[in-house]
Amino acid sequence: MLAKMICVCALAAALAPLAANAGSKPGYACPPGFNLGAQSLVDYLQLPRTQAAIADGLATEDEVAASFGDADRNGDGYLCVQLSEGFQRNGPFSVYYYNVADDNASVPS
Repeated sequence: MLAKMICVCALAAALAPLAANAGSKPGYACPPGFNLGAQSLVDYLQLPRTQAAIADGLATEDEVAASFGDADRNGDGYLCVQLSEGFQRNGPFSVYYYNVADDNASVPS
């Protein structure tokens, strides 16, 4: 239970939005280095580290969706995702992390 709480907290921390200012997908501008580009929730749930966290019981799809929604401050349904090598070496739960930032796209009206 403690491991699950730690992972959910770590996932929430990893999903804390950062400023975004450059392009990767047209219409969904991501900072340089966000090598996985803009991802929707459906796409994010299919990423290997996200799938591993769910399969290992460290988070549920609902918990991931809630964290994703919290980080998507502009409400357009996309986050910029980075596979960060540094996260792979920083603790036992680091194999589940992605670095994310909200894209800087305007919400379509």
